[in-house]
Amino acid sequence: MAPPTWTSSTATTTRSRSNMIKNVLLLAGMWGMGLGAAFVQLPATQNLLIDAGYASISTAPLGIIMLGSAPCAVVIPKIISRYGEKKTFIAGSFFGIVGAIMQMIGPLTTTIGLAAENDVTPQVVLVVIGALPQAFMYASTNNLRFSVSQFSTPEFLPKATALVLLGGVLSALLGPLLSAVTRSMIPGALYAGNFFQIALMYVVFATLAFFADFKQPMADSDDVRIVVDDLSLVERQEITAAGEGTRIDGNATTERTLWEIIKGTDLPLLTTFQCLSYNIMAMYMGQLKLPMAASGYSVDSYTYALTAHMLGMFLPGLFSGQVINRFGTWSTTAVGFLLFPVGGSMFLINDSLAMFVLGITIVGIGWNFSFVGPSAEVSKICSRAEQSKVVGFNDGIMLLTVGIFFMTASKIYIAVGSWNVFNYILIGFSVFSALLSLLRWLCKWRASDGDDNSFSGDSLAQSLLTAGSICTL
Repeated sequence: MAPPTWTSSTATTTRSRSNMIKNVLLLAGMWGMGLGAAFVQLPATQNLLIDAGYASISTAPLGIIMLGSAPCAVVIPKIISRYGEKKTFIAGSFFGIVGAIMQMIGPLTTTIGLAAENDVTPQVVLVVIGALPQAFMYASTNNLRFSVSQFSTPEFLPKATALVLLGGVLSALLGPLLSAVTRSMIPGALYAGNFFQIALMYVVFATLAFFADFKQPMADSDDVRIVVDDLSLVERQEITAAGEGTRIDGNATTERTLWEIIKGTDLPLLTTFQCLSYNIMAMYMGQLKLPMAASGYSVDSYTYALTAHMLGMFLPGLFSGQVINRFGTWSTTAVGFLLFPVGGSMFLINDSLAMFVLGITIVGIGWNFSFVGPSAEVSKICSRAEQSKVVGFNDGIMLLTVGIFFMTASKIYIAVGSWNVFNYILIGFSVFSALLSLLRWLCKWRASDGDDNSFSGDSLAQSLLTAGSICTL
């Protein structure tokens, strides 16, 4: 048998695939660094504020980052369309480094004589204020979920998105686990080493962004991406437009307004489910320290539980993309939301360390399955020209809700006064979210003879879903 012929077309395809894999891996590393910094931020600031007697605002710094990232998420896509991802992400890392250094100075104030030995006010102020510049960095990190679309075909996009989120495994290894070592790295300034670690992670983020082959900004590009939406099938095609009046199959196609996209696609529902998934997960993760401390567990025990949670969040990225492609976005999302009550029920069995670790790990797995699908679908419903407004709408709302809940989570928990009651509330929201997902899957399945990924549905189901989404938000 003659050997296979190696053609220029084969070489081009191989190079294209290698380039895609390289860039997806670079984005995965950036995701790991950016999100890992947030996972160092959480235990470092939470422990510092609790030790200083400010338990009621122990989640405020991360809440400020997330709340501040909401307006940044609206602006960043517009900046990207003008200056490109590379410059935007490197600028984001610069703001992150500035904020981390401000926080690092906080624990050093007593060491270098800027504050009296027992005066914790300066370090608390710097730790809280230093969180704000990092908001731009956090919004940039979340934008990576959509930036990956330029390196992937529509069919591979769920897998590519899942692989980027798989980079979060790095954040587990370089985040909480390493933070246990860097916590006391600087003598006489507990937690200052954690903030230095965060700054270094932002430096690595910028370095990886520098080597990624991001497309040139839309303002400098002649490529126009066209989206065809016939209400039963959403297709993405890329063409090069020669002047105005680009046509596909004889039909003129123009860029849609945000309102047209909201009315004609699943964008409101996709945003709602991302909000629900992220907030349920964040409420569990952010408050786990308090019931564990009340049960007598050390900071190191909490670090191990948080690491297990992160592995639960990101390791499923090895296969969650294939699961979504096989069973569809909405059915997989429903399964993810049903895993939240399974994880929450572990906390109700007893207060052993094993149950804390197992429960929060299952919560992490639930987040992956309920979050990856809706995130990937957002990139499918818009063109590159439309992406800035769609991503701004999506992430702006999502990060706003996450920021509000993180800012108030500790106060909510203290007001509830019981970990079990707090847990029951989150289980209720999880079941409600799963029912909404199943309803969306059912109306799509009925309207399309089992095709979970086509856009259609009866008016009653649409009305119920819209009402449910508005009530949820």
